[in-house]
Amino acid sequence: MRPSRTRTHALLALFALVGCDPATHLDAGPDASRDAGHDAPIDAGPPPPSRAAPRPLIQWVDPFIGTGGIGFNDIGSAFPGPQRPFGMARPGPDGGTATGGGAPFLHCSGYHVNDTHVRAFSMWRLHGIGINDGGAGAMMPVTDFASQRWDAEGIRTAITADSQHASPGFYEVGLEGGTRVEITATERVGLYRVSFTGASEPGFVFPLGHAHPGVDPVEGHLRVLPGARELEGEVLLDGGYSGRYGGQRIFFVARFDRDFSRSGTFIGGAPTEGSTSVDGIDAGGFVAFANDTSEVNVAIAMSYLDVDRARMSLDAEAADLNFDRMRAETEAVWEDWLERVEIGARTERDFRLFYTALYHASLMPTLATEADGAYRGIDGEEHVADGFTYYTDLSLWDTYRTLHPWVHLAYPERGLDFVRSLMAMATDGGAYPRWPMGTGETGGMLGDPAAIVLADAWSRGVRGFDVDVALDLFDSTAFGDRADAYSRGGMEPYLRLGYVSMESGGSSAARTLEFAWADDALANLAAAAGRPDEEAMFRERGRTYVNVYDPAQGFFVARSETGAFGVLEDEHAWTDFYAEGNAWQYLWLAPHDAAGLATVLGGTGMALTRLRTFFEESSRERRTIGPPRWYWQANEPDIHAPYLFALWGQPDEAARWSAWARREHYDDAEAGIPGNDDSGTMSAWYLFASLGIYPIAGSATYAIASPGVTHAVIHREAGDLIIEAPESSNGVERVAHFSVDGTERAERATLTHDELQDGATLTFGLE
Repeated sequence: MRPSRTRTHALLALFALVGCDPATHLDAGPDASRDAGHDAPIDAGPPPPSRAAPRPLIQWVDPFIGTGGIGFNDIGSAFPGPQRPFGMARPGPDGGTATGGGAPFLHCSGYHVNDTHVRAFSMWRLHGIGINDGGAGAMMPVTDFASQRWDAEGIRTAITADSQHASPGFYEVGLEGGTRVEITATERVGLYRVSFTGASEPGFVFPLGHAHPGVDPVEGHLRVLPGARELEGEVLLDGGYSGRYGGQRIFFVARFDRDFSRSGTFIGGAPTEGSTSVDGIDAGGFVAFANDTSEVNVAIAMSYLDVDRARMSLDAEAADLNFDRMRAETEAVWEDWLERVEIGARTERDFRLFYTALYHASLMPTLATEADGAYRGIDGEEHVADGFTYYTDLSLWDTYRTLHPWVHLAYPERGLDFVRSLMAMATDGGAYPRWPMGTGETGGMLGDPAAIVLADAWSRGVRGFDVDVALDLFDSTAFGDRADAYSRGGMEPYLRLGYVSMESGGSSAARTLEFAWADDALANLAAAAGRPDEEAMFRERGRTYVNVYDPAQGFFVARSETGAFGVLEDEHAWTDFYAEGNAWQYLWLAPHDAAGLATVLGGTGMALTRLRTFFEESSRERRTIGPPRWYWQANEPDIHAPYLFALWGQPDEAARWSAWARREHYDDAEAGIPGNDDSGTMSAWYLFASLGIYPIAGSATYAIASPGVTHAVIHREAGDLIIEAPESSNGVERVAHFSVDGTERAERATLTHDELQDGATLTFGLE
């Protein structure tokens, strides 16, 4: 079974936009491509001295990194607005041009750094995704009501040059006409401080029909409450993913710090002053202030449950509408969060890249628990989070690989909340989700990634959940297919034949590989639960990936019910055998069984030869706006590939190629994240690569490479993890010596989490 609307459709839409054929990867020309055939330049002479990152650490976070790019390798889909770590509220600008919202794929977060105009400021968006959704809770300041203000054209306003600034917890922009908008955020509230210069009648418009490009408004309801200085409402948006579960409904309450001079509603382009209620997607409300008003504060709280919960959050988090207080508190929260990981490095660029990656790896999943502990579950019903905090927006096919292992290592208390949220979803909805968003399951992408997340949590020391219950909740997906979005799809042939047959739908080879990794993770959960028979059964299933390897063609390919392998006409082309990738990029998707994978590829020597070819060709490939033919740092299936060298006994090559990928594909510029950040997946990859260790998701194993920082401390309750690499610098990557707590390790390829759990010092001697 293949979902009718996948993220792949959005990627193919980008191909159409830029005129690039994914099968041929046509060169986009010198203005849109660059030579990716060499490492970043190595500076001559001695490197600058190492130093600890100066405080405050928030100074090194640049939220504009990842907000630019035009192609598959550099559209980060980040946004510059403020947020708390994993917070619910993501207020910020929704950009566009003088004539519209801009290309949809450039605006999956609602914003692109090349935007010339702000269409509105909204509260609901996702970070780093490759699908269009969001835009609820929108408002726009205006300088007058003399012109038409009742549609998108009437409120769209140009951004003044060099007026945008952002840091953790803060964003500001200047708008044509003399308006300055500053934004900060708490967990569930966005607070705007709007300064007007020379406005004839300053005011605000709340358009219920506003949404990000490619997202359809379905319903809108608004009430104006002049006596309370408030507006309250709800909108239902149908986006690329939210539309799969009937659309996402967002409730909001906006409160101002001064009385309105007048207010009303509008619908169909016609305003009605004094009106206090309106319904419709071409409708909205407005408030105005005396013409001598120079500054207005407005707080907007959001909720997934109802306007009463939104107002409860507003009262709890922003009752005084004090912008400076809220900004200072949010900056303090971020500083404390970033201080969990201290680093030493040689350049300010190193600090910016690391702490911006840490920031971006702390934006999703999303808080979905209301101030009173209630949440709207994946079943659409109201529940109470008992003893944990409930989160949503788990892009699991992406995040299981790096983001969750990062959280399990550095923020295990938050990782436990994510695990218990997934278990709550499995209880509420009847099965573990694959890509839960907002209040529904999208069924996005493929596999059973929740299995890998839960096994990874337990393997990396996250406790506080019942592993027996966690394992039992996988029964409905691990032993058959369901008739809903939770289904793995293709389980009947997988259980009968040992692979997903091509007759069961697209991406059958990719699904077999993903199922095998998930089943191996379930074996680790079964071992933790003390259930040896299930462990053995799932471990055997974890080796089924071998059944889709065709020795004659030398790749994993789709296979029919009769056992015949599909014909791979072009090993570099996107085919129906895979999901978002080609045969080379899927050749490595069994890191959970590295020894078995090497055997399948003809033995360790042959496997290493092919892996070297993969990276050597990658280093020579000319990068265009289309996806590469070889290693693709900007997408998930092969991002672990540099570390297979370590698993196959060649840590020097793991160090070389992970350092190459780190230097080549990340930058402190607007296009500095490779591809969509995918909810922090690519940023978490950079964090691990900078520390010189990399998780094999679903297990306790870390592969060892070489750090990009000279010193790091992850402060953990169980004991600090300290990393020392005093020789680390650009171009110095070979690990000549490696010790754990002062004991030299002859084997420098892997570590287990048990060696780090209670604190440890890892010392890398580089040359």
